[in-house]
Amino acid sequence: MELTLKTESIYFRPPKHDFSFFSNNSNLMEKTKSVYERMFEDKKLFFLGFGVLYITEMRRVKNLVRCPELRITSKSLAETWYTLFKHYQLISPKSKGIRVKDGTYTFGCTAVSLYELIYAVKKLPEQEMDINLRRRLANLTYTYTSPSSKTRIKILKALKINSLKTNELARRIGYSSGNRFKCHLEILQNLGFIIRERVAQQEITNSITSKGKQFISNFEAEIELPPSYTLYNECFKNRQLAADLMLIISELEMGGIMQRNLYLEMTSKDFVEFIFNLCKIWQWTHRNKISKRLHADRKATYICHLNARSVREIYKLSGPCADLGKDTEFRNAASLRKSGVHGKLGETKKNILELIKNDINTSKKIALALNIGIQNIQRPLNELVVVGTLTRQKIGFGYVYRIK
Repeated sequence: MELTLKTESIYFRPPKHDFSFFSNNSNLMEKTKSVYERMFEDKKLFFLGFGVLYITEMRRVKNLVRCPELRITSKSLAETWYTLFKHYQLISPKSKGIRVKDGTYTFGCTAVSLYELIYAVKKLPEQEMDINLRRRLANLTYTYTSPSSKTRIKILKALKINSLKTNELARRIGYSSGNRFKCHLEILQNLGFIIRERVAQQEITNSITSKGKQFISNFEAEIELPPSYTLYNECFKNRQLAADLMLIISELEMGGIMQRNLYLEMTSKDFVEFIFNLCKIWQWTHRNKISKRLHADRKATYICHLNARSVREIYKLSGPCADLGKDTEFRNAASLRKSGVHGKLGETKKNILELIKNDINTSKKIALALNIGIQNIQRPLNELVVVGTLTRQKIGFGYVYRIK
């Protein structure tokens, strides 16, 4: 592994992708390949996941000239996504590898990847982000040799109506005729999108080709006007695809795996409702609607709750996870006995004390070690604290237990 130390960051490039983790952890799966392994073979599946990654983890940039960045808090998950982007040649040339800073793993992808994303999925399941992305793609240059720039798009739209001389064309789109404008025309000519014919010593007529017409028609239809169809609609018809999407989301945003009570909580009502409707179709939720939570210091959030059945089924169809911690949680939750069945209380307390002696001292670690639901160890832990056998200290968002 190559390490390059920077002032407050570390850059590293993951080794060549190794499928051994996925194949060695498939004991609970009927399928032999994880969703991540299949993404290396199925580009549409990759973009289905990339769309979720864009919605949840991409740093918002206003200018596509800057490198769009993905930020992930799990090292193993970041390495998997980095290798996928590299596999499809969508890593930014400016990216030196995965950047590590303050527990966040960041890497840059090419701006062209965002065009490919929209062309593949057709429409993101989050209205505001879909509109904003289309606005950026329709108005910003992402490469000097591409037809997709604000000026070149305007040129093709004008020539789609009728052929124009260079000065007339410049006036039509509100651009000054000169060397920069000539450069735009030459790029489109080299791409085979327009034909430039000299009609006088200083006059050139510009005409659009059939290739240029096809490009601008597709651009207007798929970028500027959001279509009704989206690749995400396929998840309502295909259980496997739905499970693939849910596993990807669970690694990025969902909580409650250990409790077998998966939930998604986000500020985007559109996206949470999309997930809820998907769960209703495949009977992964028993709720009738999403819930809303108000916050004093930030935007309201919307919550979709899944049932216990969903945890085992999603993992069985699409696991293992790329995040090693999440995979452990899924495997534990998927192999649990029925909720509430965890042996005698006195035996559980004894086992808890033995584990704490060996520094397994958080409720999550204890639940994993005993292979019982995390909710089933709260009572014995609380009782041991009340009688004075254990002490409890809050660290971060959880508690650490120690023997007195």
